[in-house]
Amino acid sequence: MRPMSGAADDGDDAFDGPSPRRKPKAPASRARPKITRPRKGSQSATLVERWMASFRNAVRWSAFWGVLIGIFFLIVTVVGLFSGGHVSAALDSVKRGVDGLMADAGLTVESVSVDGHSNTKGTEVTGRLNIKRGDLMLYVDVDEARARIEALPWVKSAQVRRIWPNRIFIKIDERRPIARWINEGRTLVVDSDGNVIGASADRGFANLPLLAGRGAATAAASFLALVATQPELKSNIRIAVRVGERRWDLQLANGVEVRLPEEGAEAALAELVRLDRDQKILARDIKAIDLRLADRFVIKLPPWSPLIAAPIKASGGRET
Repeated sequence: MRPMSGAADDGDDAFDGPSPRRKPKAPASRARPKITRPRKGSQSATLVERWMASFRNAVRWSAFWGVLIGIFFLIVTVVGLFSGGHVSAALDSVKRGVDGLMADAGLTVESVSVDGHSNTKGTEVTGRLNIKRGDLMLYVDVDEARARIEALPWVKSAQVRRIWPNRIFIKIDERRPIARWINEGRTLVVDSDGNVIGASADRGFANLPLLAGRGAATAAASFLALVATQPELKSNIRIAVRVGERRWDLQLANGVEVRLPEEGAEAALAELVRLDRDQKILARDIKAIDLRLADRFVIKLPPWSPLIAAPIKASGGRET
């Protein structure tokens, strides 16, 4: 009888042989996309959405073309109304109605008052307004009326205002005449700015200084300031003549001519007044006295005048 261990050994030897081969596993096949078929209910919903989208698109285009056609017909209608005069007729009718209401309310020109004029006639002012009684106050162009009034010779500036409900008020600032100017045989009145105001033949301006010569009007203000420094001499000046638009020659009431320099005329006048006060030079039988030289007087005698009996003494370092 064999021992159990031997049997065990035999059994172990039997397992020592080559093991049986295993079958190779088949390669895993690629997964196919899973197709989900829509249900019948969801397919119906998709068709409704497509129909609604098409309907909305059709509505949008219909609205667009409807608006475009409406604008076209509106333009055609407006052009037809204007070309036929219907719109203008309607506007005129409305305007007449509004004008009638304003007239019934008393908003029309009933009076025109002018203030500040002395050398300008009131009829001259109102004649420039282009406004008549009964005109609507709203339509009075005050700027145009002011420009028309300021075109008058004596008017320096003007104000035109509406005084509601029915009055036009005009305030005038006239030019101030300062001298008369002989120009091309006419005697004109000028203001401080050298503006010619008008003819002085029919007005009382005989007391104004008389000027002559080219450029005398524009230099009138400076001349008056010059002679104002010597009031004794100013009252004896008959006419002042502008020479070369640079200087003045004075013709005195007794016929003596005084020739002033271009520069330093004020000092020359002052010295002449002192000399006349001391020696009565202007009362002597002389024709002219020339003050244009800085260091001397030049006296011109008339042809029939005898020699001056008494010598003239120089004043202020001048020689005669």
